[in-house]
Amino acid sequence: MPQNSKSHNNYVNNAFSPRLIAKSWVMPTGFRKTNPFKFLITYLIFFGLLTSVITFYSVWTYYDISLPLSPPSSEISSYRETGTFSEFPIGDEKWTSVISDEQLISSPVLVKDVIYVVMGRTSGQGRIKALNAFDGSLLWEYALQGVSDFSPVVADEMIFISLRSGLVQALDRHNGRFLWSFQAESFMYGPPIIEEGILYLASVRIYALDAATGEVRWTQKVPKDVSSKLVLSEDVLAFVGFDGAVKLLNASNGKPKLEYSIWFPITDGLLASDSRLVVGGGNAHVIAIDMQSVGLPFERIIRSWWARLWLWGMAPSPSTPRGYLWHNSNLQGVESNPFTVDKDFVYVGTKDSKLLDSGGKIVALGIDDGKFRWKTSLDSFPISAQLVGQGGLLVATKSGQLHFLSKNSGFPTHKVESGFSLGAPPGIGRNQLIVVNKSGVIKSLK
Repeated sequence: MPQNSKSHNNYVNNAFSPRLIAKSWVMPTGFRKTNPFKFLITYLIFFGLLTSVITFYSVWTYYDISLPLSPPSSEISSYRETGTFSEFPIGDEKWTSVISDEQLISSPVLVKDVIYVVMGRTSGQGRIKALNAFDGSLLWEYALQGVSDFSPVVADEMIFISLRSGLVQALDRHNGRFLWSFQAESFMYGPPIIEEGILYLASVRIYALDAATGEVRWTQKVPKDVSSKLVLSEDVLAFVGFDGAVKLLNASNGKPKLEYSIWFPITDGLLASDSRLVVGGGNAHVIAIDMQSVGLPFERIIRSWWARLWLWGMAPSPSTPRGYLWHNSNLQGVESNPFTVDKDFVYVGTKDSKLLDSGGKIVALGIDDGKFRWKTSLDSFPISAQLVGQGGLLVATKSGQLHFLSKNSGFPTHKVESGFSLGAPPGIGRNQLIVVNKSGVIKSLK
């Protein structure tokens, strides 16, 4: 049957009529069920909204757009004592004191003429003591509301203690007077960080509090939670999640900056300095990440599929991950722990085996390239390394030996016997060296 061209044109015009299209959305007619343009418009609106959301999220995250927060009520920061010695300690006891009937597992903190030490491993026994650095006499004592696994942190006239339960307590460091407390959602990972009036905590969330008052400034819930201590450098926070990825947050507002997947087991050895994050872990791997890098939205998903396609021979080799600086996999041992850093080197401790009496080494790597510079073998595995004086490095081992090395060459210059197996890294100050053991004994060496 011949087709009327005029009727055909009318049909086409009516089909594209805005009135009929709109009517097809609201009238329960058979035309609504069969009109293909309804589905086209639905898809266009859906993908338009999805594109708008993704674009807004990308711009908000990548360019770090956020509302400014009011300044904190103070500018206090963590006290940083640098060990200086007019002459090396010879290992003789200046004084010894039994301050607990339970083991001491956190380092004593020296601030001027006072030593602060946390003790107590069971419920109801947790407390902090302040001792006179000259003779070990008790200055004050405060009963904590739980058990603390970490050293206290001193900032200005305050001292902060994080408890296993997630409680943080702030005291007057001169007399132990209670100032404020804050309860996090869950147990704590590591001691707090105090920088320019803000206190940062790692629990199931990352918290930023006003250090002087304890008021919450911001919180950030982290996918896969938190499994390591916090470190801070150049207004960027870093930690590790249970998924094995290093996560970077903007310290000003808690917004995510970057996620970096690590393929080896990570110890608690995180070290941040000058926008570099150094991470140690299993099989003595050490990797450095740029803390100023900003990840692109959905980059991890894209890289994951890219890697799969590359393994199947369907795509070129993936590019270097965003934030990567260097990686050293040539250190021998079962694990590595970066302890400290200066402008030239990062100093890493390694453990030779998984045995309790395992030996170990202290290794210096170039801070810019991660290349090997020197190593020194030790009697047992190192538990800490601290910069002391002009050009010195103090390395403490599990067996209780304290090695003074040249930080530029690793050459041993002096060794001190503490007299017992160490329960925690030593505390150092001006001409003072304080060690603790697992029997509750604290000792000052001269």
